[in-house]
Amino acid sequence: MPSISVLCAGVLTLVSSFYLLTWTLKEIRYRAAARKAGCSPPLRYWHYDPILGLDLFIQRVKDMNAGDSIATDRNIVKRYGRTVLTNAWGIKQYVTSDPANMQTVLATQVDKFGSAPMNRPMCRPFLGDGLFTTDGQAWKHSRQMINPLFARSQVSELSSFEKHLDKMIAKIPKDGSTVDLQPLCKMLFLDSSTEFIFGKSANSLSPETHDPIARELPALFDQALTDMFTRYILGRFGFLAVSKKKWLGTCADVHKIIDGFIDEEIEAQAKSGNSDAPSGPYNELMNIFFPARDTAAILTSSVFFMLARNPKVWDKLRAEVLGIGSEELTFELLKSMKYLQAVMNETLRIHSPAGGSWKTCLAPSILPHGGGSSGNDPILLETGDQVRMSFAPLHLDREIWGPDVLEFRPERWDGLKHSWNFVPFMGGRRICPAQQNVLTDVGCIIVRIMQRFKACENRDECFEYIDKIVFTRESRNGVKVGLIPV
Repeated sequence: MPSISVLCAGVLTLVSSFYLLTWTLKEIRYRAAARKAGCSPPLRYWHYDPILGLDLFIQRVKDMNAGDSIATDRNIVKRYGRTVLTNAWGIKQYVTSDPANMQTVLATQVDKFGSAPMNRPMCRPFLGDGLFTTDGQAWKHSRQMINPLFARSQVSELSSFEKHLDKMIAKIPKDGSTVDLQPLCKMLFLDSSTEFIFGKSANSLSPETHDPIARELPALFDQALTDMFTRYILGRFGFLAVSKKKWLGTCADVHKIIDGFIDEEIEAQAKSGNSDAPSGPYNELMNIFFPARDTAAILTSSVFFMLARNPKVWDKLRAEVLGIGSEELTFELLKSMKYLQAVMNETLRIHSPAGGSWKTCLAPSILPHGGGSSGNDPILLETGDQVRMSFAPLHLDREIWGPDVLEFRPERWDGLKHSWNFVPFMGGRRICPAQQNVLTDVGCIIVRIMQRFKACENRDECFEYIDKIVFTRESRNGVKVGLIPV
């Protein structure tokens, strides 16, 4: 009788041989199909673990824990080029920061790439079916339903937003003492977005009117996002880190609070005879509340993070702000302030809240770059392959932005038009519908603070940007500044 160790070795050899044979046959078929399509073999990431790609996952976790979540993909680009084939939990995943490839995925071949295969299993319990979890006709229907929320007339109306902004500014010390702007910005956008989307504000900036139940919302929402992100990055093994019972329980707690907001607003509107109640099914509203609460808050925080460390930029921007005098703030006025727009763009370039976007190939497709020894040849993608579009390596590419790519220099935007080199809100059909709302609200905050404070001093002992990422990328240390009143 053979020993147990011999049997185990035999089984391991058999499994390894089967895996190698299966991989070889798939590779032969793929290369034949690629040649027929006029494509070259893709550049490949060299894995220590070729089966699940655990080595790359571990490196990503290390970089996230070190507060530099964008380092992994930046190092991949340095070593391999703008597009490389990696292994993500046994699935072929193309990591790309190539603008032409992004244009292909988001615009010219958008129907061949979808979000649902990755997002729906992980995000549906929290977000339901909507913009983030559907493709095809279902996605188009969702987009049509939420577009009216972001109509130009809504973007232009700032009076409701400024009501919440005044409360935030009132919490900034008037003696120049240190304040962390990041939590204040999150409270501001929690209040404004719950009112804008659900019809009732959480009033987190107004303790005297703060609903005790609503007080639980920020912590519960953050926990739900953390659990969802953990399950998302672990893919098919997400259940090992966050149990389904715990995950669904947190989702249910958030849904209960949001349901209460919507029900109260509908009841209030019915009593007043007003039909201006929250528009769109619950799922659609959750799919826009998810990014609305954080993206603008993090962008605002990051702007002041950079301004506190670049006083000359503060002075130049404040001169532009003082130049508008007491004019009423409108979408059109804020859009016309060129240096303000440049400061926001430069912040988005260096510290975009969105680190990237992941899509799954729904049908055989061709990306223009990523093949051959140079990486400039087209490559063939098969159904089920994933594309990880990484924004940071693109936005920090020296070949595109110049040798001073890490310098905060808003002047680089003078006369520079947006292209696929700059995609903080993605692009094409999948572009963020709230882009103009975000930039308008953030611009409004910057102007109002600069009208009331003459200087912004850094009060953080750590000068560098140490990040924390849970779907969005923010400063782990907050934004500790001293604002000197006029």
